[in-house]
Amino acid sequence: MGAEGALELNQALSGRPIPGGEVEVATYRCPSSTLPKIVPEFWAIPGGQNFGPLVAENRQMIGYAVTDYKTAGGSCYGNDGAMHKRSEAPWRRFADFTDGLSNSALLCESSYVTGNGTTSPTRVEDWPTWIGGPGTDESNRTNGRTNAPINCKCNPQRMLFAINDDCAFSFHAGGAQFAFADGSVQFLSENISSDTYCNIHSISDGRTLGDW
Repeated sequence: MGAEGALELNQALSGRPIPGGEVEVATYRCPSSTLPKIVPEFWAIPGGQNFGPLVAENRQMIGYAVTDYKTAGGSCYGNDGAMHKRSEAPWRRFADFTDGLSNSALLCESSYVTGNGTTSPTRVEDWPTWIGGPGTDESNRTNGRTNAPINCKCNPQRMLFAINDDCAFSFHAGGAQFAFADGSVQFLSENISSDTYCNIHSISDGRTLGDW
């Protein structure tokens, strides 16, 4: 590791963002989102007013710029999405999208955080950041699975009650925006069929998507 790489590693381990990691990128933010620009040390998750501000679970994320978008990870069939943990799936090429680029989700809105429980939370779990995720996946990818539906069976005013940390989530009523691998953008309803939603997240399942 060179001197520059060692410096960045030391900064990450010390809880300070790597150079540029604190810079908000306008393209990665949705105008309707009310998440803070930078990961704070304390934050009150909407819906948890009785608990007040909660401490950030992973202090290495404090100070990094927040994003409102994450990559589309695995489907209900496994780790077969556009992007996943390196340890769980190989790098993807367009040739790997055998279901077709227009049928495969690439990224989506996921503009929320969860607490470590909903009855007596003590901390905010991993934040969505555009760079600098410290060994996490919740900071940068979603899943298209039955237990991770669009908007997580809550809303921005009741964010604390999200049922999973792998959901697509937006500040738009009724659904969220998704970008597909062909570059198109579509608004998907939170009432989409779970089978269709699963198929959209797989790049190679070979199944008929269904309507959405």
